[in-house]
Amino acid sequence: MRPPAPGAPLRRLAASRGVAASYDDAFGQRRSVSEETLVAVLAALGEPIERASDAASCLAGAEVAEALPPVIVAWEGRVPRKLGEQVATLAAGRSQEIALELEDGSEAGDLVPSSGSGRRPRLPFGLHRLRLGDDAALVVSAPQRCRPLEPHSWGVFAPAYALWDERDTLSGDLSHLARLASFAGALGAAYVATLPLLADYATADAPEATTSPYSPLSRMWWNEGYLDLAGALGLDPAELGAGGETGRTGTAGFADVAAAATAVRAGLAAVLQQGGPAAGRLRSGVERFRSERPDVTRYATFRAAARAAGIDRAAWPPRWRRGDIRVGRDVAAAEVELHECAQWLTDGQVAGLAAASEAAGCALMLDLPVGCRGDGYDTWAFPSSFAGGAPESRPGEGTTVGAPPDRFFSGGQDWGFRPLDPAGERRAGYPVVRGSLRHLLRHAKALRIDHVLGMQRLWWIPPGAAPSEGTYVSYPADELLALACLEAWRHGASLVGEDLGTVDPAVRRLMGEHGVAGMRVAVFELEGAGGAPLQPTAGSCALVDTHDTATFAGWLDGDDITARIELGLLDGAAARTARRRRWRARRALVHRLGGRDDPRALHAALLEELGSSAAAVVIASLEDLWAEHDPQNIPGTVGEHRNFARRMAESLGAMEGDGDVVEPLRRLDGARRQAGGACEGAEAGKLST
Repeated sequence: MRPPAPGAPLRRLAASRGVAASYDDAFGQRRSVSEETLVAVLAALGEPIERASDAASCLAGAEVAEALPPVIVAWEGRVPRKLGEQVATLAAGRSQEIALELEDGSEAGDLVPSSGSGRRPRLPFGLHRLRLGDDAALVVSAPQRCRPLEPHSWGVFAPAYALWDERDTLSGDLSHLARLASFAGALGAAYVATLPLLADYATADAPEATTSPYSPLSRMWWNEGYLDLAGALGLDPAELGAGGETGRTGTAGFADVAAAATAVRAGLAAVLQQGGPAAGRLRSGVERFRSERPDVTRYATFRAAARAAGIDRAAWPPRWRRGDIRVGRDVAAAEVELHECAQWLTDGQVAGLAAASEAAGCALMLDLPVGCRGDGYDTWAFPSSFAGGAPESRPGEGTTVGAPPDRFFSGGQDWGFRPLDPAGERRAGYPVVRGSLRHLLRHAKALRIDHVLGMQRLWWIPPGAAPSEGTYVSYPADELLALACLEAWRHGASLVGEDLGTVDPAVRRLMGEHGVAGMRVAVFELEGAGGAPLQPTAGSCALVDTHDTATFAGWLDGDDITARIELGLLDGAAARTARRRRWRARRALVHRLGGRDDPRALHAALLEELGSSAAAVVIASLEDLWAEHDPQNIPGTVGEHRNFARRMAESLGAMEGDGDVVEPLRRLDGARRQAGGACEGAEAGKLST
C-alpha cells in the first residue's frame, strides 16, 4: 500500500534540502516516501526535526541565503556570466572589492567583462578562492571534457588479491599486478584494470571484520596488504624475520589481504628494530613523504589508535572520538611510524607499477568506490562531511547508503556505509571528494567511478529501516563532475562512470557533455538483443561481465538465477521465466557466433564481436578465458559465499604459457586493430570527398 503523501511544509522542507518526497522506481511506478523516512533523512542532514509537524518551524528558521555560493564552477575557466554579474552587483552594493586568489597564490582580474567587452575572462584550470568581504567561495576551473579513453583499445581485468605465482604469498600483491600488466602489454593491451586497492583494517586490528574492497576504511590511502614488502625494500623475505612468514594460511585457494597487511606490519617492525641501512632508508623516505603528504601522520595516528583500542569508536575516549589523539601519550610513536612507512612504501610501489605498466603500453585503470566504512578514517577525520551519525556510531547504526528495490534485489540493498553530507562537504570545500580523486589519479591513467549515479543522487536509508524504506538525496553533480574533470586533467587521465542499473537519463547526458565514458555489459544486454550483434555505444567501456555478475560460463548455465532463487529473490514463476529468457539468449548467441555451444569458444567469439564495435575499450576478465564458474562476488551475500577472496585457478606463469588464454586475447587485439583501421579509412574517405 502506498504511504500517504506528506504534508506541504514537510514536502517544501524536503525539496529545499534535496530530499525526494516521491520517485519513479525501477518498474516505472511512482512511489511516495513516508513521512517517517523524510523526517529521519532531514534529521540526518542536520535539520532540527523530530516529527513532521516540526517542518514549518524549520522552514521559518532557515538560514538567510549566503551572499556567495560555497562553490562556483567555471567550465573552461569561465564563470557563468549571470553569476559573475550578480557577484559584481553585490560587491558594488556593499562597496567591497572582489578578490580572486588563484591556486598559485597570484591575484586574478574581474570575473565579468569590463565595459565594452563581450568576452568573459578565462581563468587557468585549478582551484581558486573568491573573496568578498568575509564571504568566500571555492572556484573550480575545469576543462569541459576529460581525456577520452584510448580509441579501439582493450585491456584485461583481474582482482589483485586473486593473482599468484611461484612466490608463496598470503595474497596477490602489486608485484603480481605489474607482472600481469607486462604480460597483457606484450599482447597489445592498453589497460590493466583491477578492484579497489584502498585502505582497510588488518587482521591484527579487526580479526572478525568482514572486508570488501568497496567498503574501505579510507578512499585516500592504500591497503598495505597489497605491498610486496621484500620487493620494496630489496630484501630476501627471510631477512624480514617474522614478517617474512608470508606462506599461505587458512582455507586453500583463498587470499587474505587483511592477514597480508598484518604480515607487512610485522616485517616493517622487524626491519626498524634491527636498524641498519634498511631502517635508515625507511626513515629518510618517510621523512620526505611527510613533506609531500603531511596528513599521513594523522592517518597513521588513527590506525595506531585502532590497533590500541579496537575499531569500535564507541569504546574510545571522547577526546579521541573528537579527533584529538596524541602521539607518544595516547598511542606509541613506533606504531605511528609503522603505518607511515607502510603508506610510503605502498605509494611508491603503486607509482612503480604505474610507470612499469605504461612502459609496457598497458596503463593502470583503478577503481573509486562510492563510499567507505562508517568506522573508518574518513568519517573520523572529516566528520562535518558525513551525515547520519555521531562520530562514535557503529556501522549500521546511523543513516546508510544503498539502492531501492529492482528486478535483481526485490527488497533493495543496504551497503552499510555513511553518506557524504552534500551541504557539509560542499561548505568544507570538498576535502573528501578531492582527496579521494587526487589519491587515485596521481597514478591511474583511467579511473572507474563506481555508481557514478551517486554524483547526482544517492539512496539514503534511515537507521533501523529496511532498504525499501529509504529515499533519494540530491548531490551537486555539476560541481562533483568539475572536480573529477579537473583532477583527471592534472594527470592526463580518463574517467569511466559505472552507469549500470536504473539510471536517470540526466546522468548520462552529463557524462556525455563532460567526456566520462559509460559502461556496456554484454550479459545485461544479451537477453534483449534478439540475436542481433551487440553494438556498445561509441566511446564506451565494453565488458562481457563484471565483478557483480555471474562469470560468463556461469551466466550461460544460469548460475546467477540459481543464486537469486537461493537468496529468496525469485519465486517459482519468476525463476521459470528467467530461465526461459536465458536459454533463448544462449541459443541465439550460439547461432550467431558460429554454432559451438562451448563457453570458451563463445566467450572468445563474443570478445571478438565487441572488439569490432565502436566501443573505445573492451575489457576482458581473465577468469572467463578458462570458463570459471565461481564468481568473485555474489551481491546480497555475506556468509553464504566467500566474496572478494578467491584465488584464480591459474597462476600468472600458467596464464603466460596457456594458449587458451593467449589466443582469445590475440584475436581481440586483431579485432581492435581492424576496427581502428576501418575507422581511419572512413575518416580518410570523408576528407578526400
